[in-house]
Amino acid sequence: MCQDASTTGGQPSHPPAGNQQLYPGAATAAEIHIPVEDDVDSAYGGEDAMSDTTSVASTIWKHRFENGRRYHKYQEGAYWGPNDDAQNDQLDIGHHMMRILLDDRLHLAPLRTDPQRVLDVGCGTGIWSIDFADEYPSAEVIGTDLSPIQPAYTPPNVKFEVDDCTQQWMYPPDHFDLVHIRCLYGSVSDWPAFYREVYEHIRPGGWIHQLETSIQFKSDDDSFPPNSALLEWSDLFIGTAEKFGKTMRVTDNMRRWITDAGFQEVREVRYKVPVGPWSSDPKHKELGKWNLLYCFYGCEGWAMFLLTNVLGWKPEEVQVLLAKFKAALKDKKTHAYYEM
Repeated sequence: MCQDASTTGGQPSHPPAGNQQLYPGAATAAEIHIPVEDDVDSAYGGEDAMSDTTSVASTIWKHRFENGRRYHKYQEGAYWGPNDDAQNDQLDIGHHMMRILLDDRLHLAPLRTDPQRVLDVGCGTGIWSIDFADEYPSAEVIGTDLSPIQPAYTPPNVKFEVDDCTQQWMYPPDHFDLVHIRCLYGSVSDWPAFYREVYEHIRPGGWIHQLETSIQFKSDDDSFPPNSALLEWSDLFIGTAEKFGKTMRVTDNMRRWITDAGFQEVREVRYKVPVGPWSSDPKHKELGKWNLLYCFYGCEGWAMFLLTNVLGWKPEEVQVLLAKFKAALKDKKTHAYYEM
């Protein structure tokens, strides 16, 4: 997973003393070693471990249904993920996992203590927006998403809007102290244009902060079995997303795209996030437990739309793939991770 916090300039932006604390993953991912626990049988367990707006057109608040899952109606088909309760629970699991990853922080950007205007792009259930508003009462936080799935009762300094971040933004230029982006892989067809839009709407000295996930499963000890379903999964969805016109390879390019848009002081931190509690390191073990849940309960939503609409698979064929993928996720002998 790549994490970028980048300022447009206009105020000192060098990290404070204790840079390794602010950027705990400052080593490259290749330099990070996740220790493996000798006996992980007992760690895995079973599957059990596993503001009202009245001015919006009524059609925006509708949903569509396909293959037993619910999807957004506004800009129908622009995004592949469901917006039903099952997927929303999975998004909140991911939020908890990412807070663990960042040592209970919501971001790594060296913000001033009283940020005024913050935009959370692709906010999903709105959980990050709400947490940020609680932590920074000075900030007016706007969360945008294609789906109106956010709670009605929120802190007074939060509001949610149904919007498409890939269209022209209607906010004033030089407006936001922070633009927060998380897990938009496979959602944007023109990333350089998107980052130019972000740059135009951040005030001088403000920050972009992006947390993205690579879907390429890896292992440092060659523990993948022959014909691993995890590796098959990565190859399949990287290729399918390219056909869909919205790349999953955001982590490979985001630093360059952000720099090309004009941002300065761009910093990238890479983390390895284990799949399953196979590590002997306490933090990586906890991350792995939550990531196993995140993948286990998210995979149908990740797969169903893309495989049936882009590749023409039958839903039954998708379910066969999901069964293989879930079995591979729970394989105690595979020490898999992906980067964020």
